[in-house]
Amino acid sequence: MKKVIYLCTLCVLLAAPSKAQLSLAVSNFNSKKYDKAKEKIDACLENDELKNDARMWFYRGQIYTSIAQNETKRYGALKEANPEAIYIAYEAFRKSMELEPKKTGYYIPALRAQQRNLHPVAINEGVELYKAGKIEGSLKAFELAQQTNKRSLLPFIYGGDVARELKQDDKYESSLVAIQKIPVGAFEILLKEDELEKLQNSEEKKMRLEREKVRYARALMFLYRKTKQYGKGVEAVDKALVEFPEDTTLRAMQVEFYVATNKLEEAIVKMEEAVQKNPRVAGNYINLGIIYEKAGKPVKAEEAYKKCLLVEPGNFNANYNLGVLAYNEAATLTNEMDKQTLPDYIKNGKKKEKRAVKAFEKALPYFEKLNEQKPNDAKILKPLSNIYKFLSSQAKSGNKTYKEKYEEIQKKL
Repeated sequence: MKKVIYLCTLCVLLAAPSKAQLSLAVSNFNSKKYDKAKEKIDACLENDELKNDARMWFYRGQIYTSIAQNETKRYGALKEANPEAIYIAYEAFRKSMELEPKKTGYYIPALRAQQRNLHPVAINEGVELYKAGKIEGSLKAFELAQQTNKRSLLPFIYGGDVARELKQDDKYESSLVAIQKIPVGAFEILLKEDELEKLQNSEEKKMRLEREKVRYARALMFLYRKTKQYGKGVEAVDKALVEFPEDTTLRAMQVEFYVATNKLEEAIVKMEEAVQKNPRVAGNYINLGIIYEKAGKPVKAEEAYKKCLLVEPGNFNANYNLGVLAYNEAATLTNEMDKQTLPDYIKNGKKKEKRAVKAFEKALPYFEKLNEQKPNDAKILKPLSNIYKFLSSQAKSGNKTYKEKYEEIQKKL
């Protein structure tokens, strides 16, 4: 019996030093003696009982966060000796939370420490590593900051920028997707104080912040276009347009993605809805016209572009698209004539010539107007030159004028 009592007493004595290690670690942490706190908390890992102690993992996270933060000059070398401190801290906090399945005890303290203490340290480390030219290490730190607080904007913006620089499209995409889920109010952090002071009211401020957020929505669409992920693009742009229904860039991307995924009828429905909701937005008519063209409905496309000119008479895209519609019709006819045999030409060549003249004459005023807006644009001068050349020989009147204008353009080309 005495022998059993002796063994139990020995167990208690062996356990006590282990508990003492944790108490000393906490005491040294509270006293900001991080070197000694680290020594004691590391020693706790040698004890099987403490390995399952949420309190131990919580303080391990706190201690390593402080090491990474390097609050005092006295322990500057400690941070250099532990370059992985933020990652050790993160794993410790996660372990502490895992050991609290009912989310009691140290679960909430660990979660808060992760968000309030470790999170800003991880962001700062990402910035410092980037400044030092350690780009990949910078991205890793920003990714940790993203995990420690998914509602924080900066690590997703910084991390996304670095991922793009490293040409890691998957990580750039994940950052942009996360940014879409963050409330627009968070974008205030991107504005300078003097600009914030100039914003007169809440509505004006909201509009300014929306302009910041929509930039990242557009960036996501451009990425999907670049990587040819058109299916993802359709889903993403539809969501973005719920928040930014009047953004013409997003609306244009919606058209592009729907066309790329052969959802032309769905695209027509959405664009017609957009036109009805915002009849004064010229870009909506342009996009609707483009979809009609892709769907093989040139008459409907022409109608949409003309409606755009009622809203905005000088709209470059509407004038250009109307000109191109008529020009392409004429060009198709002239190509057919070039391929005709003499018997075919005698049979219907003259009819096609007349139709081509009519189509070129229809295209002419649009290209002449465009030339006034952009007088040296080859994209306008080349088709305009072809129109003048054809009409100089085929039109019923004005042939001399057409020839002179053709020769003028040739000097510019």
